Amino acid sequence: MESSSRTTPHVIVLEWFEEHTDEFHLMSWPPNSPDLNPMEHIWDVMERQLRAQIPPCPNISTLRDRCLDIWYKLSPVMYQNLVASMPRRIAAVLKAKGGATRY
Repeated sequence: MESSSRTTPHVIVLEWFEEHTDEFHLMSWPPNSPDLNPMEHIWDVMERQLRAQIPPCPNISTLRDRCLDIWYKLSPVMYQNLVASMPRRIAAVLKAKGGATRY
C-alpha cells in the first residue's frame, strides 16, 4: 500500500482491511446510520438532562460547563449497555435492510 498526501483516510483504512481480509470480515454499513452509532444515544441522554435543568443556560460559558458536568457524570453502565447492544443493533439494521429500527 502506497499512500500520498492526496490519499484520504477512508481509502487508507479500506486498503488496510483488504490486506487483512483473512483476519476481519467487513459488513455492509448503512452510511450515517444513527441506529449503529451509540453516540447518538449519548447525545440524546445529555440533551434531555440539559433541557431539564432550570434555569436555562444564560450564556455559552454556562452551557459548556453544564454539558461537561453532564458528560463526566454519565454512568459507565450506560456505556457498557451500549456496547452490549451492538449485536442487536446490527441485526435490527440488517433485518430492516438499512431502514429505521427501534434504536
